[in-house]
Amino acid sequence: MTELYKNLGQSANETLEAGGGKQIAVSLEPGHGTVKHGAVLYRKSSGLYAPAAAGNITENDNLVVLVTDTDTDTSLTVAEAAAAYISGELLAKDVVLSDGETNLTAAQALILRKQGIVLYPFDDLKAADVVADNTATVSVTVTNDGHGTASASPASGTKGTVVTLTPTASSGYVFDAWEVVSGDVTVGADNKFTIGDQAPTIKAKFVTA
Repeated sequence: MTELYKNLGQSANETLEAGGGKQIAVSLEPGHGTVKHGAVLYRKSSGLYAPAAAGNITENDNLVVLVTDTDTDTSLTVAEAAAAYISGELLAKDVVLSDGETNLTAAQALILRKQGIVLYPFDDLKAADVVADNTATVSVTVTNDGHGTASASPASGTKGTVVTLTPTASSGYVFDAWEVVSGDVTVGADNKFTIGDQAPTIKAKFVTA
């Protein structure tokens, strides 16, 4: 326990921290041998922490990063107490998973970031690399010039969704062209476009028949 308080009070770990970090005390599950500093831990239903494999890096898991090497010998009858980062800026090259993987993917790093643990530099992350968050749903806005109407199907979607536009001209007018008011999209001759990173606004333009 003396060692624990020593760890909690120590200055920044020069081999792990890239910036400031907040530490908490965690109880490690016995039976994992010597768990190395920088290991990602996840909280089990028992309340004890264990080394995390890739499948444990999810947004539903409570994740921390171990500060110093800690022995979790099976002969222990009481869970070993240790210090772990619950937030902070850590060196990506020193953060590891239980299978020895030392290069987390960008997707895994994003999950850690959402829980307050930021890995630097981003270049040290394994090339599943900089993955965009394609899960955000954006709305498609369709306007007109007053000489007809237009609609989009579907009217919303995530990045990569194909949208079909349908123009309907007022009496005495015919459809002329689509004007992309905002959003990085290109409407094809088939009146379709693919949603990108931004919510698009498309204007239908009509001319006299």
